[in-house]
Amino acid sequence: MEKIIIERKEDSPRVVLDADNGLIEIEGECYPENAFEFFEPIVAWIEEYFKNNNQETQVKFKLSYFNSSTTQILFDIFDILEEAKSDNLKIIWQYDPENMNTYKDYEEFNEEFEELHIEAVAG
Repeated sequence: MEKIIIERKEDSPRVVLDADNGLIEIEGECYPENAFEFFEPIVAWIEEYFKNNNQETQVKFKLSYFNSSTTQILFDIFDILEEAKSDNLKIIWQYDPENMNTYKDYEEFNEEFEELHIEAVAG
């Protein structure tokens, strides 16, 4: 699979999709005008990656802010991760200890997707 790197912009996060190294990373603020359009190739890549893949994979989220449209898409991504049901999957939600809203976001996703064992990391 082709490695995809999308650099951070004012309204969208940095995204790294690296199949060779088993890394999916989304970091920054996320409130693009059309979140569905922004995430369409990202979600498609993640779906394809997990179709026939059981390699060790680390998924990192470090989002300081995201809008409601992005929330819907994050739920879609977590659905894909949950369907993958891989023992080789490690999900990290990095939160800002000075912005407890980022920890509340973690709690919401962790509660909804208990089976994924999302790890909260301050940083």
